[in-house]
Order: sequence, then structure tokens, then C-alpha cells
Amino acid sequence: MRFGMQFYPLPAAPQTAAYAKRAMSQHPFERLWVPDHLTHENPFVTLAAILAETGANVGTSVTNPVCRTPVDLASSFSALAHLAGERGVTAGIGAGSSSSDMIRKERRVGMLREMILFLREMFGGRRVKLGEFPDLAGFFRLDPAAEAFLRVPPQRPPEIYVAAAGPQTLKIAGEFGDGLILSNLSFPTALIRQGALADAMASLSVHAGPFTKVLHLHVSVARDGEAARRCCRRMAVNGLISGHLLRQRLLELPVPAATLAAIREGHRQGKSIEDLDPLVSERMIADSGIVAAGTPAECLTQLDEVLRLAKPYRFDIVDIASPLGPDWGEAIDLICHEILPELERRSSAYVEN
Repeated sequence: MRFGMQFYPLPAAPQTAAYAKRAMSQHPFERLWVPDHLTHENPFVTLAAILAETGANVGTSVTNPVCRTPVDLASSFSALAHLAGERGVTAGIGAGSSSSDMIRKERRVGMLREMILFLREMFGGRRVKLGEFPDLAGFFRLDPAAEAFLRVPPQRPPEIYVAAAGPQTLKIAGEFGDGLILSNLSFPTALIRQGALADAMASLSVHAGPFTKVLHLHVSVARDGEAARRCCRRMAVNGLISGHLLRQRLLELPVPAATLAAIREGHRQGKSIEDLDPLVSERMIADSGIVAAGTPAECLTQLDEVLRLAKPYRFDIVDIASPLGPDWGEAIDLICHEILPELERRSSAYVEN
């Protein structure tokens, strides 16, 4: 099995790079990822620091088409590709998460499609008229007649992986992406048991050529299992509520009807995630399987189930994703020495031959 690791929420770039170095010194991770969240340090600076400290392949997990202009995003990935040399750089991109809520999003699916096509042109060293990408040009108030290009395009173009959850973004991933990123924040174990992952993968129609499927499994691990569960709470609650899982699949998640009604009313009143947090119990988080949390043994039990369920869909890379745990140093050591070796030992149960 091939594994990656995602770092979030991000400390300062030098600290993130030090944690990345610690991880790579204990396991040959396929890829190290950082997300693009405007309230944290610039992901491209952080990824450059990781490249300087490790021999890792790196990527964004994920950026989006609304926070940065098209040319800025293209030039940032190009600079990373030049720094990486023979190592791989992946442009992980999605339609835009709650981290970009300070920006009014419009036509997100159309902008995602256009951004992928625009990046392809820039990475290929070609010149294009911005008017060929009307959603991007309109959103960023770009001159449609202006010509975009990179003066120093990357010699090794970054791959583009699409983070997807719904049918429209899955369609874009299959048609235009080099890979797909799925997450248990969108497909928690409770929904995978009921066929949500099977439905998603059945709707994925992949173009001819190489295509990499990545499964993000969000983990919070510590010797103190309660501390690990406390650490994951904000992410789990945000995934359940802000990620619209409760509103989109009301009858499928193990959530009491009274809680669902209260959350829906809270949304109607404009309440924040913090206001709605007390409505979500620890039992609801555990039953949903939205984050694997607890001691190494407890996390292994949860990861074992989801990997067995995911076996038919042949994921190429499994990422151990944020929040990792309350103490990143301890969490990285536990992941590398207790969790990954055991998952590798059981790999025949997770990988189709």
C-alpha cells in the first residue's frame, strides 16, 4: 500500500517542514499535502519549505478556484515544480470549502472546470485569451481580450487531482483530472456502509490514460484516546454540519430526528458552527465514522473497516489526513510505528490483486 500524509491546521512554515521531515524520516510517504486555507500561511511557501527539508513529493489538498487568480495559481504551482525538480508536484483542487467563506462564491463548478483547463494550458507553456474562460474572467474582473501565459513554464507539469463529492465534481475529475481525491469528511463510514462510496465510484467515468485515486482518511491519534477524540471534534462537527452531510442525507446518518430538526432550524436562523456544536454528541461523531479517533488500537479498528469497504474501488494512495492528533510529534510517531506497519501487514485485505 502507498500512503500519504496531510498537515492541517498549519503552524508556521518552518514548524510544518520540521514535522514533514520527522514523518519522512520514519516512513517513505508517497506524498505530503497541505491545504489552502486563507487564514493560515500561504500553502506554496509551506510546500517550498517542505521541499527544502525533505525528498518528498508534495501537493495541495486542496486549493480552489476562488481564492487566487488563475495566473497566480498557475505561477505558484510552476515555481513549486521548478523547486521540486524530479519530485512530483500535485495541484489538488476542489470547488471551494468553508475556508473560503469570506469570498462570495459564484458558479463554483464552472469555475473549477475552467481553472483545471486554464492550468493545463499554463503548465503546457501555451498562451490563451482570458475570454476563453468566461467564468474565471467574470469572477476576477479580468480583461477577456488579455493574453495569459507563463514566462517560465514548468519543465515537469504538475498533475491535477480533483477533490470531489457530488456528481458534477466527480464528472469533472473523470473528464479533466489526472486523479481524484475522496475524503471521509464527505464519505464517512456510516454512509460507505450504505453504499454512498459505491454510488460515487459508479458515477466516475475516467478518461483514457493514467488516473490516480486518493482516499483521504482523517485521523486523530494519541496514547490518550479521550484527548484524540477532543482534538478531532471541531473538524468532525464542521464536516457534519458545514459540509452539508446532515442536510443532504438526513435519513442515512445515525443522527436523532430532534437533533436534525434543531440543526436545520439553527441554519435557518443563521447560527454559526460554534453555536450548533453542542447539538452534536460524541456518540454521533463516533457512529458516523467521519474521523478515526482514539488510541492507535482504536484508530486501527476504524481504519480497518473503511479500508475493507473501500477495497473494490482500488484506491492507489491512502492519506493519513488532519488533524493527526493533539500532539503532532506523538501522532506522527504512532502513525509511522504502530498504525502504518499494521495496515501494511493487513494490506491483502484492502488491495485488489
